[in-house]
Amino acid sequence: MTTTFSVHQMRAENCFAYLIVDPGTRDAALVDPRADRVVEYLHELEDRELRLRLVIETHTHADHLSGAAELRARTGAEIAMSARATSDVATRRLRDGDRVTLGRGTIEALESPGHTDDSLSLRADGTLFTGDALLIGGAGRTDFQNGSAEALYETLHKRLAGLPGDLTLYPAHDYAGRTHSTLAQERATNPLLRLTQRDQFVAALQTVEQPKPPNMDAIVSANVRGVRPSSRVTVGELADALAGPAAPLVIDVRLPAEYRAVHLEPSVLIPLDEIPRRHTELPHDRELVLVCRTGARARLAAAQLGEYPTRVLEGGLVAWQEAGRPVIEGKAHMSLERQVRVVAGTLACVGGVLAVAVSPWFGLLPAFVGAGLVYAGITDRCGMAMVLGKLPYNRRSDDTAGAGTCAAPVPAATCAASVVNVGADRKEHDERRRS
Repeated sequence: MTTTFSVHQMRAENCFAYLIVDPGTRDAALVDPRADRVVEYLHELEDRELRLRLVIETHTHADHLSGAAELRARTGAEIAMSARATSDVATRRLRDGDRVTLGRGTIEALESPGHTDDSLSLRADGTLFTGDALLIGGAGRTDFQNGSAEALYETLHKRLAGLPGDLTLYPAHDYAGRTHSTLAQERATNPLLRLTQRDQFVAALQTVEQPKPPNMDAIVSANVRGVRPSSRVTVGELADALAGPAAPLVIDVRLPAEYRAVHLEPSVLIPLDEIPRRHTELPHDRELVLVCRTGARARLAAAQLGEYPTRVLEGGLVAWQEAGRPVIEGKAHMSLERQVRVVAGTLACVGGVLAVAVSPWFGLLPAFVGAGLVYAGITDRCGMAMVLGKLPYNRRSDDTAGAGTCAAPVPAATCAASVVNVGADRKEHDERRRS
């Protein structure tokens, strides 16, 4: 008997998790869950009267904390990962072609290395969950976590090439508001799938250097070990505790620029990367409440403060503000787009004035700026933004559950390959090889 699974997509900013359900048995599998959404997943399971049998990770994530270990602790579900994955929490190892039973149906594992060496795709009925191997209009980047552009070429152009075009494609990330595609649609429009020559494909992936997702090394390490359940405090509970006689000490673990823009009162700033050397400043006899934007970095901090009495603010500063609780707001950080406008306008004005007052040659300056803006408009890649993004003022990250995710164009720190202007990139690559 063939079972038709139902698929429920759950979006958390730019990340997707998927609930796969056998409606007949009410058994469910959860694909790529995030640690900061575990409570939401549990409510979903309860509301739908489902039993979570299996958690499947398409790969070891670098941009967000996995909720797999906590879900196993709370539900007893198995954790399935690639046999290639380094993991202390996986209870089942999957190889190419392996099938896992869910209710009356099965889910097939397809090894899909390239983005990472432990990447899997999952085929269930007429759906294909590709993780970050294949995204809508792109693919996962290949420059960290044992990634390989050559391996990704094999995955996309050979391993997945024989699959039916009518399979509905569900990726792990999307940054343009899209939810799904089909293999046929991607074969017709995806720039990387249209690059059929191996050398062109590899050159397109290796042309652009991208920054790493924020706190990537700490996130990967935590996901390998397994992110255990953290003690939580709700917004209401924290508000009551702060008004009480034994108020906890609130520690904000975001970056200084984020803290200056907005923070909870009262709170103390100790950025996540400073905790290893500054934890001795913290009291052992007072409860610590750790705060970040949504809770992900706070959980990393809690893992490093195991000997301290800590709790994590559920939902982070976002939940605190959404509940209408008071915050202190400072000077807002100017967006990179506005900075580009200011700098480009200034250079154009200065060049024009100097061209009139000093030498006509200075007229090349606004012309150069204008050409750069035209190029940025056509390719969606701005060299000035990349330069400005490296300035100390701009070296701030969003929460690991937000901007530091797995798929967005340069200059954001993501896990997706930049495939914009592939033809121009190929030409530049060839010219460099000849020179």
